[in-house]
Amino acid sequence: MLARSRISFEGNLSYLIGALVSLGLFSLILFVLGYNPVLSLETIAIGSFGSVYNATETLVLMAPFLLCALAFLIPFKSRFYNIGAEGQLYLGALFAYIASSNLANFPSVIAIPLAAIFAAFGGIVWLALPLFMRVKLGINEIFPTIVMNFIASFLLSWLVTGPIKDPHAPNPQTALVPHSTWLPVLISNTRFDIGIVFAVLCSVGIYVVLYKTVLGYEIRASGANPRAAQTGGISISKSIIWVGLLSGGLAGIAGWIAIDGQNHILVQGFDSYSWGYQGIAIAALGAFNPLGSLIASIFYSALSFGGESLQRLTGSASVPIELISTLQVTIVITLLVVQRWVSGKKFSFWKREKVS
Repeated sequence: MLARSRISFEGNLSYLIGALVSLGLFSLILFVLGYNPVLSLETIAIGSFGSVYNATETLVLMAPFLLCALAFLIPFKSRFYNIGAEGQLYLGALFAYIASSNLANFPSVIAIPLAAIFAAFGGIVWLALPLFMRVKLGINEIFPTIVMNFIASFLLSWLVTGPIKDPHAPNPQTALVPHSTWLPVLISNTRFDIGIVFAVLCSVGIYVVLYKTVLGYEIRASGANPRAAQTGGISISKSIIWVGLLSGGLAGIAGWIAIDGQNHILVQGFDSYSWGYQGIAIAALGAFNPLGSLIASIFYSALSFGGESLQRLTGSASVPIELISTLQVTIVITLLVVQRWVSGKKFSFWKREKVS
């Protein structure tokens, strides 16, 4: 019990110190470049949570971030490195659009879950080949998942500029999906819909699966010590298949939320925030814990959405959005460095996890 308390204290201390140091570094960067750090940080805070609209938009952005973080985190526990959440999100969005377009005559209580299932299936389909290559052929999954991100992006661009493009729209986009498939809005005059709640529940559910079930134990054991896990009767291939199904499904669900919850159309470049790639950073920021990733995704979304307010400042106070990306990267790297400094151990990114 004492060891667990000490680890928890060190973890909390490392994040507190890391957050302060990273904000200090970012403030220094702004000051050196001639910007007002206090005004900039205040603008980010107000821009992300200064009103009901801003707060809900931050949470709207958070949902795909969180799901993509979970899509990387789960297979990471079993040493399966899914870098393809971006492509799986695209295929989930495509499958969600196709399903939604054909569910116009169904009531929402049927149409919405069916669209979600199809989206999850799309994400799984896009991960199936790298999963097969890893389990059956022993080929590392990193390169195939990265390549399939580009294939998905090119495929979607071709579809929305040709076969499924809305003929009445000047831009490369589809027609609106039927209203019966739109996710119910929970706060009027905002885009805060049920998909955000679903993403949070996924985070809690994945935590329970990983740390409170036999399957979760097998997943973590197969990643922490594959040889010992096999000796204990755990099938490494089975664990990888399970994490692949969960990972691809969650990334596909992120695409469903983007289409049926946020945009209601499939448009070229709809993922302007690169949710799939940023999810990796968010998972690291959340210490590869589902609940930690929930907090990290809110923080990351606040930086992304609130940071856009810096561009709207007048005159020389206006800060380029590229500097916000610098802050995000600075925070992730600083937290990892400070975590090592506080604990005096190896980076938790590479540290083998104790299974208990």
